[in-house]
Amino acid sequence: MKKVFIILLLLSVFIIGEAQTRKTAKRPLIELGPKASLYIGSLRFGLGAELLVNPLRNVGLRFDLTELSFGEDDTRFSFNLRDISLDGILYLQMQDITPYAFLGLGLAANENTTRVEFRGGLGFNYSITRGTDIFLEPGVIITHDSYAERTDVWFRLSAGGRFGLIK
Repeated sequence: MKKVFIILLLLSVFIIGEAQTRKTAKRPLIELGPKASLYIGSLRFGLGAELLVNPLRNVGLRFDLTELSFGEDDTRFSFNLRDISLDGILYLQMQDITPYAFLGLGLAANENTTRVEFRGGLGFNYSITRGTDIFLEPGVIITHDSYAERTDVWFRLSAGGRFGLIK
């Protein structure tokens, strides 16, 4: 029991220390980002928006708010209140260009099917002004559709801007 208490105490000290250095971080606490995405698997193009929350200096969470995508098969509209999407982001600190790695999960369900997505990749933020970035993000998406009983692999290239809402 003492070991668990010591580990929790050390973790708390680390989180409080990160929160204190959070004041000097370059990224805003909450960011809104419009983006355009190109999907290669069967060719698709998407326009959407995302919300980023950066609680720690090197860690962020991303929620896809909405996306309208169209391509060879059909047109899809996803809205995060219905289709759940969450990515974890690990930032690497550099001067002007900030590389990051992301790993995430998405879930979309309706009366006919359930679609599960696993995604991951790398990205690059370039700071234009304090609180405004542009980004480029290549990644891979693995999608499993329970109704069609198939798994697809997509390559996604996203680009857009991120604007700080709350410092």
